[in-house]
Amino acid sequence: MTTPHPTTEHDSPFEGFRTGTQAVTLPADLFSALLPLIEGEAELRVTLYAFYAIGRRRGRLRAVRASELASETALLRSIEGCGGTEAIEPALAATVARGALLDCVLDDGDTLYFVNNEGGRRQRERVQSGTLPLSDGRRAAQVTIVERSKPSLVYEQEIGMLTPAVAAELSEAEARYPEIWVVDALQLAATNNARSWRYAEAILRRWEAEGREDEAARGDARTTDPYGHVYRRE
Repeated sequence: MTTPHPTTEHDSPFEGFRTGTQAVTLPADLFSALLPLIEGEAELRVTLYAFYAIGRRRGRLRAVRASELASETALLRSIEGCGGTEAIEPALAATVARGALLDCVLDDGDTLYFVNNEGGRRQRERVQSGTLPLSDGRRAAQVTIVERSKPSLVYEQEIGMLTPAVAAELSEAEARYPEIWVVDALQLAATNNARSWRYAEAILRRWEAEGREDEAARGDARTTDPYGHVYRRE
């Protein structure tokens, strides 16, 4: 995690919470289950702020647009030391991949973010179907839900942030190899503490060149990494 930027002459200590300030309810799982998984400072700050922004919503639609988050002065100030405005989009992608938020891409180019709970999942479905207005008096336009492939999700869970360059290579791999091969290669890279796409790609090339044992026929789940080390798939 990035070291907090030092206090400057423009900073002042927090004076404490004011009486009557609006409270925002946060799920206990955010602290007990999600927080220990977050490694990036920008992801942590954006995740917390998105929960705050959604929690302060009034009305039927409990979601926040990416464009709204990008214009929030408090959020922009909080991430100055860990990437600034450009860090918001990848941080949101990371928190969606981690399962904290749900994204819903709109045909006006913006994206809605919901908390990934029962209510958020139900609202996203209603926005997608057009039964929940995006704003007062207006019906939802056609909405496209962007579904990530399993290899993409596994990459972000096991390896790290999915950059555009890696996403393109991963897409090519998905077209070239069986999906289970790509998933297994990524998981093997993580198991061997070699968390990179290049390592996983080398595994796939080895399997393609030398063949892969038929686990179903052999009755086990053993396979090998690029260097011939045998491991067992769970």
